[in-house]
Amino acid sequence: MKALTTLFVVGMFVTTVAMADDVDDVKAAIRGHFAAVNSGDVAAYTSYYSNQGSAFSGGELLERLSVEQRKNNFQAGVDSGLRRNLQMRNLEVQIYGNVAIATGYLLGSTTNPDGTTQRTSQQRTGVLIKQGGQWKEVHRHNSPLTISTPTDEDRFIGTWKLASFERRGPDGELGPSANSYRNGLLVYTPTGHMSLQLTRENRQQFEGRASPEEAQAALYSYIAYYGTFTVNQTQGSITHHRQGHLIPDRVTDGMRYFRFSGNRLMLTAPPTGEGMTTTLTWERIE
Repeated sequence: MKALTTLFVVGMFVTTVAMADDVDDVKAAIRGHFAAVNSGDVAAYTSYYSNQGSAFSGGELLERLSVEQRKNNFQAGVDSGLRRNLQMRNLEVQIYGNVAIATGYLLGSTTNPDGTTQRTSQQRTGVLIKQGGQWKEVHRHNSPLTISTPTDEDRFIGTWKLASFERRGPDGELGPSANSYRNGLLVYTPTGHMSLQLTRENRQQFEGRASPEEAQAALYSYIAYYGTFTVNQTQGSITHHRQGHLIPDRVTDGMRYFRFSGNRLMLTAPPTGEGMTTTLTWERIE
């Protein structure tokens, strides 16, 4: 009896772990899909779909499309100059064996070939099935999200991890990478607040009480601040209105030029007096 109980508990644990892995895999597939949508990657876009699929989009009749039809339609949009910047927010996934139901909010914008921009604010439900170890979408249902209107700030909302830290000189040459920041977390909230933390690599450990030199090294190997943020879409900039900072005399506004690419956000500080520019590339993690 004890052996049967042990097997049951182990089986439940393995099933729970497997389902958690499937949830992560489904979320990764969906985020990878929209990264492909935003970058115009036709092959990655097409690989997300099962061979035969269907969709309800924006109150229209049921649409049935093969992978080849989806590929041709997407390629035509890319060739025409259509550009998208779409993100899934509040993504939730439920697993039922080899079937997954994914729900969330699809927010962002589409820029048409003539330069006009259309806002996207939708509720989205996707049905995915597991084929050959890969999650493929077989059906989706999109409907308008009418409870609020997306703003420029919506593109930033979420949690981001540091992907790279670069300094370049006035001629564009890459500066030395030694002593640069290697890890970091950046958070923007729907309430208009933000926080940022950066750490250098190989921070020195204290041996007992920190000496003045060790304390100073710790201070200058870490950046942390919080505050609010505003976006200037025309200028292509975001300003962090710092309300608290690890270094008190840096409680000031910090403006950064921004650029989105798939699930990445590049923030570039204005050039220094010596013409040096610093760019931090962040990768969305939720």
